[in-house]
Amino acid sequence: MKIRQSRSGMVLIFALWVLGVLSILAVSVAVGIRQKIFLVARLDERSRMDYLLQAAVKKTAGYIHMQMEVSTFQFTPTVKMNLLNNAGELSQIDLGHDSAGVGYVVPSGKDTSLRWGVVDEESKINLNTTDPVTLTNLLTNVLSLKDEDAVKLARSLLDWRQFGEGEITGFFSDDYYSNLQYPYPKKSAAFESLDEILLVKGMNKQMYDKLIHYVTIYGTGAVNINTASREVLEALGLADTLVDKILLVRRGKDGIDGTPDDYVFLRTFEITTDLNAAMGLNLDEARAIDALNMKGLLGTNSFYFTIEATGKLEHRSRSKLVRAVYSSREDRIVYWKER
Repeated sequence: MKIRQSRSGMVLIFALWVLGVLSILAVSVAVGIRQKIFLVARLDERSRMDYLLQAAVKKTAGYIHMQMEVSTFQFTPTVKMNLLNNAGELSQIDLGHDSAGVGYVVPSGKDTSLRWGVVDEESKINLNTTDPVTLTNLLTNVLSLKDEDAVKLARSLLDWRQFGEGEITGFFSDDYYSNLQYPYPKKSAAFESLDEILLVKGMNKQMYDKLIHYVTIYGTGAVNINTASREVLEALGLADTLVDKILLVRRGKDGIDGTPDDYVFLRTFEITTDLNAAMGLNLDEARAIDALNMKGLLGTNSFYFTIEATGKLEHRSRSKLVRAVYSSREDRIVYWKER
């Protein structure tokens, strides 16, 4: 009797032990399956977000090309409004239940505002073609630097891109870069990405975040007078009173850029005549416009546009942004960066 009870107890213990092991295995398998399900879901979300952002950029690029093609690649009032300020087309691009918006921040003093549309890259100062005076003017105004500090930073930016005989004499930047904790050589070639300016002597992230609204590496270097900001026009050496006249004429009666009553200058050699007819120019103002035209620094057309698309998945709070630059002349994306 005692032997039978002892055997029964051993069987029970063994059964409980087996049950415990099976429970542990079941929990491990369940955890593994849950992790795999979570991983698959994350991968699915990542794929959905990638498709969403690609679709948003491609649709916007197609829209830009269509607008430019209809206008025979001329920057008309309709093109300006449809590309730079178009909430109807670009504020929400749907892909199934997910959506993306294409917009950009318009800096205005201490405040900023969001506008649905694309950014005209040729409304900015081209770092690969600009001269020291223009760049110094821009750095002084945008970054609120003292004159001497603006000159130093301008020289650093220009020195980064210049090679051989074009290098700034007496400017010992090579010593600076080679003596950093993690040294690297200066490029001695044209900027290929705006992110490069973070590598330049004297530049920091705070400066970079302000400056990228006003500088570019795309285009010929001619600034589109139809879209250039006050800061850019002043950097070109135009007086405040003349910049006021340009902006007043450009914005139309409602005083707002990117609306149906905007005025667009169609030919560079007619800018002075058009401004004089609308506002009246004195001799110095007319000469200032003509001087910029003679140097090829003013334009009335654009072919490079930045598309900043922000995607958001259904029932998800997180979003993702992609910044792409589209060339309407080549009909292709020339830059792509996700964050």
